Amino acid sequence: MCTVEGPGLVLGSTQKAGAAAGAGVEVLRRRSGGGAVLLRPGRQVWADFFVASTDPLWHDDVTLAADWVGRLWASAVARFTTAVCSVHTGRLVADRWGRLVCFAGMGPGEVSVNGRKVVGVSQRRSRDRVRIQTAARLQPADGQAAPSSAADGLDELDLLDLSAAERAEGQTVLASRSTSIAATEAELTESLLRGLQHSG
Repeated sequence: MCTVEGPGLVLGSTQKAGAAAGAGVEVLRRRSGGGAVLLRPGRQVWADFFVASTDPLWHDDVTLAADWVGRLWASAVARFTTAVCSVHTGRLVADRWGRLVCFAGMGPGEVSVNGRKVVGVSQRRSRDRVRIQTAARLQPADGQAAPSSAADGLDELDLLDLSAAERAEGQTVLASRSTSIAATEAELTESLLRGLQHSG
């Protein structure tokens, strides 16, 4: 389990940094591919899973390797919604916006609520193991009326190198494809860990 202590824009391995530094947001890069993810304290639950190639959970097929993680996350998220939670089991589905922003695309093991993505998943693989990185988005805490930092009012598209028109279009797309969970970081973490214990 990872805790976010300050705002950070995590870029995929092939992405370029935009305006994040000027907004007081640390720019980070992961070795796996995929689109940008904006991390803020209390606004996500971030969990990494390491699976050795000798483990029964290992799968050579990338599209199947994260299926168990998706099912685990779906059961954790389902405790906080009456909507339908589903796990994407096919290949990566990403147009331009999905390649720019993680939560605008859909990849193996990722979880959606009523068709809108709520849990992102990436994989970093070697012959010996896979690291499956996951993050679920949380709604702002009740009573958080004013932003506590400059990043609170921003999304990934605000921090990438885009024109105003592109940003507006992308934000409409992102709003239609992603959502967040009405739970605290502690509540969702407990739900995820409980599901992990019960799974085995």
